[in-house]
Amino acid sequence: MPLFDYRTFVSFEETNVVGNVYFANYFVWQGKCREAFLSRYAPRVLDDFKAGYGMITKDSSCVFQNEAFAFERILIRMGLDKLTRTGIAMEFDYYREEDGGGLTLLAQGRQTTIWISPEHRVAMLPPYLFEAIKKFVDAETETREAEQA
Repeated sequence: MPLFDYRTFVSFEETNVVGNVYFANYFVWQGKCREAFLSRYAPRVLDDFKAGYGMITKDSSCVFQNEAFAFERILIRMGLDKLTRTGIAMEFDYYREEDGGGLTLLAQGRQTTIWISPEHRVAMLPPYLFEAIKKFVDAETETREAEQA
């Protein structure tokens, strides 16, 4: 599955009184990862947002495996689960980047978004966004297949 990587660094602001990352931040990171993808591959989306269109979260989930703490480097890998004409379902794997290059799985999440019109009705994804996602998936698939050959 083609993956989009997003990295973040845990600050004290993201931790709770116990010292581990507060669970809600995993959902914040889903949004930041998604927005980083849009910024890189479909920056025109910002013009649509300014015109009243939007991308709303229909559902989101996260299953936690290990805890994360302040000052840790986190890698979030986002993959496409499903692309329809009106929405996108994404999967997220959260890893702690260990010294020496290893990864420790922290959590696995999922998010479904739908595109809405300025009237807040479900609408078709703009063609440039639909094509940007397809192009990313196709390009990443070709790259991974070439690396395996």
